[in-house]
Amino acid sequence: MSPPLVAADRSGQRFDSAAHPDPSTSLNRHRLRSDTPSVGHLVHLNNAGASLPPRPVTERVIAHLRLEEQIGGYEAADRVAEEWQQGRESLADLVGGQLDGIAVMESSTAALHKVLSTVPLRSGDRIVVAGAEYAGTVLPLLQLTRRMGVQLDFLADGPDGTVDVDALSHQLRTPTRMVFAVHAPSHNGLINDVAAIGAVTQAAQHRPWYVVDACQSLGQLPIDVAEIGCDFLMASGRKYLRGPRGTGLLYVGPRALADLDAFPLDVRGGSWSNERDISIEPTAVRFENFERSVAAGLGLMAAADYARKIGIGSIAGAVSRNAEYLRSHLGAASGWRLLDRGKRRSGIVVVRSHTTSAEQIVGQLRKERVNLHVVPATSSPRQLGDESALRISPHAFNNQADLDRALDLLTYITQ
Repeated sequence: MSPPLVAADRSGQRFDSAAHPDPSTSLNRHRLRSDTPSVGHLVHLNNAGASLPPRPVTERVIAHLRLEEQIGGYEAADRVAEEWQQGRESLADLVGGQLDGIAVMESSTAALHKVLSTVPLRSGDRIVVAGAEYAGTVLPLLQLTRRMGVQLDFLADGPDGTVDVDALSHQLRTPTRMVFAVHAPSHNGLINDVAAIGAVTQAAQHRPWYVVDACQSLGQLPIDVAEIGCDFLMASGRKYLRGPRGTGLLYVGPRALADLDAFPLDVRGGSWSNERDISIEPTAVRFENFERSVAAGLGLMAAADYARKIGIGSIAGAVSRNAEYLRSHLGAASGWRLLDRGKRRSGIVVVRSHTTSAEQIVGQLRKERVNLHVVPATSSPRQLGDESALRISPHAFNNQADLDRALDLLTYITQ
C-alpha cells in the first residue's frame, strides 16, 4: 500500500482569477502558438517531460544539419564558432551567471555524472539530498554508498513539503561533503527555496559543495545562480526551456572552477602538453566533451534566446496561472486527489484519480491528442509510495481552451 500523503486539494475552491490575472497584457500568446505549429491539432500538457520546441529552435537545428551535410561536421562547427560563443552568453544570462561558468552538456544526467566524478569523495563522506529529488539523481548517490561507503541522508521536509532550512542548518553541524537540492521536483508542484538552502550551506563550518537540480525550473522560473549561491547547477534543455532532446546545461561556480579539475578530461577540456604534463581549460568548458551534437547545442542556445525574448517573468506568470487553473478544478472535484504541496508552486500538477489508473488515463487521452504523463512510483518512492500518479504540466503557449479540453476528457474518462 502507498503511504498516506498530505493532500493539497482545496475542496470547494474554484479558480481565483484575481489572484492569478490573465498574463495576456505581458505575454504574446498568439506569437507562442503561431511558433508552435502542432497546437492546432494537439493539446500538449507534458512540458515537464519534453516540451514542443518553437519553430526557430527546430529550424536552427535543421539548418546546421544541412550545413554539415554540405561541407562536413568539423568545417560546419568552425563556421558557427562565433555564434556558439554568443549562444553561451545567452545561456549565462538565462541563469544569471558568468560566461566562464557555462558548460554545454548532452543532458542534465551527463552534467550530474561529471560533477560526481569530479568532486573528491572518500569512504565516510556525508552527502545530503532533498527529499523530493528525482530518482535520476538519487540512483548514482545510492551507488556511491555501496561502491565507496559514503553516507547518504535525506533533507527533512517542512510542514509544506519543501526543504526545512532550519533543520538543514542543524544537519550541517555534522561535516558534510555535498548538498543536493531540487528547485522544482518533477513529481510535485512545490518550489524549494534554493537560495535559502544556499545561504545555510555557505554558512556551514565545513562548507559542502552545493548542487542544484534546475531541470524543471530552467525556462519556467527566474534563476539567479549568484543569489542561489550554488557551486553547480544542472538543467535539461528539453523541458520548459523548449530546447532539443539531447541537450543540457551545467553552471560551475567560481569556487568549483578554482578548486576542481573536471574529471575525466577529454581533448575539449584539456591538452596533453608533453609526455607527463597536461593543461586544463580554465573555464567550465573543461566539463564539456569534444564529441557532441553542434546542431542540438545551437538549438539549445536558440531556445535560450527565444525564452529571453518572450521574457522569463511573463512565461512564469502564464505557466503559474495555467497550473493553478487546473489545480482549482481538480482539487474541487470529488474524484481526484491533488498531491502538490509547497507555499509556492510550479507548473507541475500531480494528481491521482480515485477510479482510474494514471496509465489508463494517459493512454485514453493520447487517442484524443492530449498529452499528459504517468509519473512512476520509482521516480520518488519516498513520496509516491508504490503507486504511480498523473502529471499535467502546462506551458505558456497553452490557452484556456487547451486546459478545458483536458479537464472535460479527464471528467469523462474517470466518471
